[in-house]
Amino acid sequence: MLSVVWLFYRQFWFFTNAVSWGGWLVAQVPLGDDLWLLFGPLFWLKFASFGVIWYFMHTFSRQKYLFYQNMGHSIPRLFVGAFGLDMLLFFGGLALINWLIQV
Repeated sequence: MLSVVWLFYRQFWFFTNAVSWGGWLVAQVPLGDDLWLLFGPLFWLKFASFGVIWYFMHTFSRQKYLFYQNMGHSIPRLFVGAFGLDMLLFFGGLALINWLIQV
């Protein structure tokens, strides 16, 4: 399942990462305790960006879903898995940056 989600996520990873890191930079690069205050807004920013991706993929790239559906994966399962993977990668990266700066 993870390899299928990774294959699906690779189609739009650049956009989601640009939005996430851009939101973090717009918030003036908070780290430490200030990062926890930004967790909620960053979550909703990522959620909204996935909504935009879903809309554009559903409108303009519907035929790409057939590949995943033929393998037995539903569209909601793919998006939930990709959202979880995106959250893990982004907030894991933030935690790593925070740890490296505090060391």
